[in-house]
Amino acid sequence: RRRTTQLCLRGQRMVGQADAERIPLNLGDGSVLQAGDNRGGAELTTSWWRRGLSAGLVAATVGVLFALAAGAGGDGGGSQAGWRLGVKLGRSAEDTCAQQVKAATIDMKFYAFDLMLWTPFNVKGKFFEDRKDSAILGAKTTTSQFMYPMWLRAPMRADPRRTAKPTDADLMVMTDSFVDVSPFTAKFVYHTLNPEKDAASWAKLGQWWDAEVQGEQSGRLVVAEARRRLATLKALVDTDNTAADPSVSRRKPAGTKTKWAYLLPSEWMFSHDALSPDLKLSSALADVAEDSMTAVTDFDDGGPSLAAIVTTVPFTVHSAIAARLLASGGAVDYGAKKMQTFFKGTGDRGVEGALKQLVSVRQSLRQLSGSKKHGHAVFVSSDGMSKEEVRRLEGVEYAAGMAESTYCWVPRGDNPTSRRMFDALAAGCIPVVVSDDIARYLPFRWAIEWRSMILQVPEAVFNSDPEGVADAVLALPHKVVASLRARMDGARTSILWNDRPEPREACATEGRDSEACSKAPQLYLDEMLYRVKTGNFAVDQPLCKPRASDPRFNHGAVWNAEKSCPPWLKMSKLC
Repeated sequence: RRRTTQLCLRGQRMVGQADAERIPLNLGDGSVLQAGDNRGGAELTTSWWRRGLSAGLVAATVGVLFALAAGAGGDGGGSQAGWRLGVKLGRSAEDTCAQQVKAATIDMKFYAFDLMLWTPFNVKGKFFEDRKDSAILGAKTTTSQFMYPMWLRAPMRADPRRTAKPTDADLMVMTDSFVDVSPFTAKFVYHTLNPEKDAASWAKLGQWWDAEVQGEQSGRLVVAEARRRLATLKALVDTDNTAADPSVSRRKPAGTKTKWAYLLPSEWMFSHDALSPDLKLSSALADVAEDSMTAVTDFDDGGPSLAAIVTTVPFTVHSAIAARLLASGGAVDYGAKKMQTFFKGTGDRGVEGALKQLVSVRQSLRQLSGSKKHGHAVFVSSDGMSKEEVRRLEGVEYAAGMAESTYCWVPRGDNPTSRRMFDALAAGCIPVVVSDDIARYLPFRWAIEWRSMILQVPEAVFNSDPEGVADAVLALPHKVVASLRARMDGARTSILWNDRPEPREACATEGRDSEACSKAPQLYLDEMLYRVKTGNFAVDQPLCKPRASDPRFNHGAVWNAEKSCPPWLKMSKLC
């Protein structure tokens, strides 16, 4: 206890109150600690520690144009048939799955909390900012793409469904980014922010972990304490749910099961870390695992390996692209775009990820590399390249390339999805998706008409003739381009977490248009609450019930493009 309390005090001093912003927390004594509240400082943390986790702490034919606009992405889908060139036909806003979800969850309650007010790991840096383009060509994962929980906290404060009483909640929402809870995540973030001079070396990380923060010892204390706090809070909620005393005033009927939700940076950070059990995040969450739901950005090809995964959420958009969008007031300057395709990234790699096993699409992209005069700005690196060879590939910056291009290639990554999809949509660059199974990874399918704003190419078709597919893309009529752009503009705020300069800030402030604020936090909460209400916890299952009488109803179903042949490709006799 003494050692852990010292860690707690040290962390509170070193991190600083401004960096320890949290959702308002009930301290158990009738008072509430607001985010950024300086009351008590280290003294507050020590007092809180001794009390334990208290009650609240915690130019074609019209027919072809219709097909292009309605189902540009893949095989024909009923959910798209109500769209025609940017105009939604014959539907009322109340007659959608999104509206059903909103109406069903309007009276539900959630309780938001962070497990830790401090971090003994003391990982410093702006986790939400991306590094230079060398990281993209070097196939290095960045911290910012996984730090979406940081952007969730501020919008949660304004949600009227948030309750200050955990015993009133239908859903307990953890808002940790897990940098301060998970030893593996802490190591990943430190290593990313403090790269080694030699890519094959782990010396700097080892020095920090072993000598500076005593990572093994600190990690065990943190994981054990996180588990204790969760177990205490769960016992409080469960006791209230099962209490038989009729005089007890409660929102929920006795016996109601409370669900727990958290956001994982990525599934592989949870299940693939090579640490002893008492250092794993799964150990901290063990007591709530049975009643847990989690959302991730991605999972392996075979499906989630973690039973708690019920849905996906957007990657955080590249910080340079988000900054451009913020500076323009949320508008994309389509007049500045060239009629070209763009890709900048790796074609193969063996150091990180599983991409070394599934590279055919990215290898095919190499056939467009160096053909900028033909309308393609494609830069594909490789693990086998020297630093000088990679440097010659630098070309246009990643964010600038997307900003000035009409189309952006989105090949599959380590798995069928990619952060590149969300970067392209934020930049107003029409995604040309070459990934057959991407649909099951797309977030908020029940609220976003994904196939109305992307071009999806079957992997086999692209691999057989990448230049022919690229020519077909550039030959699309202007009306189709305008339609796809209109759909992107309408959906952009639904997939953009980083809608403000820093996570701790509120978006809708004086002088800032609230319409440009992200809808992703609300959609995340809507979906999780709706899953609690309906008992639908299957990641591939539509969120709403299909309507046989209404093929246009978007209920959030998945699709696969492997055997499809979109009309715009059929016209070019590519399939």
